[in-house]
Amino acid sequence: MLFAAERLMTSCHLSIDLVIGDVAITQGKSYWACCVDPSSYLVKVGVGLESKLQEWFQVPQDVVSPRYDPDSGHDSGAEDTTVEAPPPYAFLTIGMGKILLSHGSALTSRDPNGCTVPLPPRIGICLDYEQGKVSFYDAVSFRELWECGVDCSGPVCPAFCFIGGGALHLQELVANKQERKVTIGNFTKLD
Repeated sequence: MLFAAERLMTSCHLSIDLVIGDVAITQGKSYWACCVDPSSYLVKVGVGLESKLQEWFQVPQDVVSPRYDPDSGHDSGAEDTTVEAPPPYAFLTIGMGKILLSHGSALTSRDPNGCTVPLPPRIGICLDYEQGKVSFYDAVSFRELWECGVDCSGPVCPAFCFIGGGALHLQELVANKQERKVTIGNFTKLD
């Protein structure tokens, strides 16, 4: 069912509730954690370029899917000359008590296919703005779940998508290192 729900994101017209964090990240490393209700149908937790998230939110979902970029239909070859840029957003998909892992992830799953892992009590998200990288963690054991590149050419915001009902609770940072913490809104930035 989780795989079918993930495919719906790219092939069907759905109503998506998108919540964008009120703090844009423009430098450094930032970390926050959240608890996702295990009974949630489909929740996406991640980050994205502020401009692209707002564009996604404002464009009717029946016009364009944020995960599908249709080909222009002509064979000019212009598409082939572009360097592959990191995506404007990165989300971890959670549903029905499990996390759906993207192909090519560096997860330590017992499943050799690495398809799903059980949902931990808390999920940590770490954005390294300068490296253009976001990492997702089991925030209890600090075991890395997934890491991927993300476009950091502008302000990046935490974002959460809800499909078919769901709930999450943001948690305050629990840091192991001696670093200065600055709390802004609901998120804590490490300097």
